[in-house]
Amino acid sequence: MSLGMILATVAIGVCAGFLNTIAGGGTLLALPFLIFLGLDASVANATNRVAILLQNMVATARFKKRKVLSFREALTLAIPATAGAVCGTLLAVQLDERYLKILIAVIITVMAFLLVTKPTMWESQKENKWPRWLTMVIFFFIGAYGGFIQAGVGFILLWALVGVVGKDLVRANALKVSIVMSYTAISLALFMSYGMVDFGVGFALAAGNMTGAYLGAWFAVEKGNRWIRYILAAVVSASAIRMIIQALGGM
Repeated sequence: MSLGMILATVAIGVCAGFLNTIAGGGTLLALPFLIFLGLDASVANATNRVAILLQNMVATARFKKRKVLSFREALTLAIPATAGAVCGTLLAVQLDERYLKILIAVIITVMAFLLVTKPTMWESQKENKWPRWLTMVIFFFIGAYGGFIQAGVGFILLWALVGVVGKDLVRANALKVSIVMSYTAISLALFMSYGMVDFGVGFALAAGNMTGAYLGAWFAVEKGNRWIRYILAAVVSASAIRMIIQALGGM
C-alpha cells in the first residue's frame, strides 16, 4: 500500500476501534474499506480479525485497570461464545449471510427503540433472572454470529449483557470486549489455517483500532452510561438501516 492508503487504513481503524469499544458497528466501516483496498470479501472478513483481536486486548486491559471488569465473569460467558465462534467461523466461507443480516438488523432496530424509550434499562445493574442454561445458549449463538461475520455483534452482545445478564452499559462494554477478544483469538487462528489473512493490511488497521479502543475505554468510564446510550442509539439506528439496504440490494 502507498503511504496515503496506510494512513487512511489507520484512520478508519481509529474510528472502528472507538465505535467497537463503546458501542459496536466499527466493522461496518472497516469491511467495506478493506474491500475497497482490493481484498476479497472473505479475505477482508478474516483480515479484520487481526485488528479486532488487538483492539480488544487494549480495551480489556484499560477496563480492567479502571476496575469495571471481572475476568471470572467474562470467562464464564466467553466459553459458550467461543464455542459458537468456532462453528460460525467454519461456516463463514460457504454460507450466504444476507438473510442473517436482515434478522440482525431487525434485532438492533428494536434495540435502538429501547435505548430511546427505556433509558433506565441500560443505566443501572439489575438482578439476572434468566436461567443459566438459557444465558449460555444465547451467548453460544452470539459467538456463532461473531465468528461468522462479526459486523454488528457488539450491538447484540450489549443487548444480552444488559437485558439478560443485567449489567449497566459501562460494565457491559467491559465484558463485551473481553468476550470478543477470547473468541476472536480462536476465530483468527482458524482463518489463518485457511490462508485467508492479509497481515500487512491487518496490522495497519490494527494500529488504528488499538488507538480507538484506548480512547473508547477512557470515554466509556469517564462519560458514563448516558453518553454511551446516546452514541449507541445513533450508531445502531444507522447500522440497522445500512444492513437492511445491503441485504435487500443483494437479493
